[in-house]
Amino acid sequence: MKISRTTKRLVDISAEIMGEPEPDELRFLHTILAQCSLPYREPPAGGRDYIRRNGKAALIVSGGFLMDPKTLEPVRQGIPYGAKPRLLMIHLCTEAVRRQQAKIPIADSMSAFMRDLGLAVTGGKQGSIGRFKEQLNRLAASRMQLIMAQEDRATLLNPAPMISRFDVWFPEDPRQKVLWPSEVTLSAEFFESLKDRALPLDRRAIRGLQHNARALDIYTWAAHRLPRVRANGGDFVSWQALQGQFGGETKATPEGLKTFKREFLAALKAAAAAYPKAKVDQVDGGLRLYRSPPPIARNKIEVLSP
Repeated sequence: MKISRTTKRLVDISAEIMGEPEPDELRFLHTILAQCSLPYREPPAGGRDYIRRNGKAALIVSGGFLMDPKTLEPVRQGIPYGAKPRLLMIHLCTEAVRRQQAKIPIADSMSAFMRDLGLAVTGGKQGSIGRFKEQLNRLAASRMQLIMAQEDRATLLNPAPMISRFDVWFPEDPRQKVLWPSEVTLSAEFFESLKDRALPLDRRAIRGLQHNARALDIYTWAAHRLPRVRANGGDFVSWQALQGQFGGETKATPEGLKTFKREFLAALKAAAAAYPKAKVDQVDGGLRLYRSPPPIARNKIEVLSP
């Protein structure tokens, strides 16, 4: 039976992680972002807000504006979606932790990051740079809100924007394209919080899951969640709760739940290949999570992180 390229890549990544469990480099993501789920597909045309409900909580992502370098007019940006904004968030958090500063130069670091993922750094309308740049624009302009419902009130959280400044160099020659913004500055509140809440991740896992947005979400969520399980019998999570967090555009109907379970289990298989230490069982009505070692051992974090 012929093995797909995706399956072969995951098998290779899993074997590498199990054979050499200590990565030579780390990646980082804010723990808050490990629990938020952006859209997996392009939201409907004209949609300004993306809303995900999970029990008593709701996440709202709203598109914002950036200036068009040609017309110097503000242009509404779409909502970030798919694997690329997730990879970009990991890249920005990683660079901030490495440099220990909120200001991150983009051009060289982003190209190096793309090469590390095994991507050719190409320009043009269909090139890899353009696709990443579009999602970076969307991410820079977007705003996230969290609403938590309680017994007698609702709490609205307006987290500080991840990106507070987005500087783009306009070349004097109008024929010369702007490939990347010159630098990105994380908001002071986000950066200060990141210092204490940076989730360490295995760069090989990120590379193996780079094309699968839902698997990336499951991997980062599991990396944060599993080491914190306290109950001896594990923690139960229902399919309905999982659909609320990772369901994307699937509908909250019996048929929608069936579709979600099929898609989720495929993504969970990929995430588990990239996180061999994860202990998760499928049980009646959902999943049971067991306390698992983190993807990156604490002593390794102390050695590799600045």
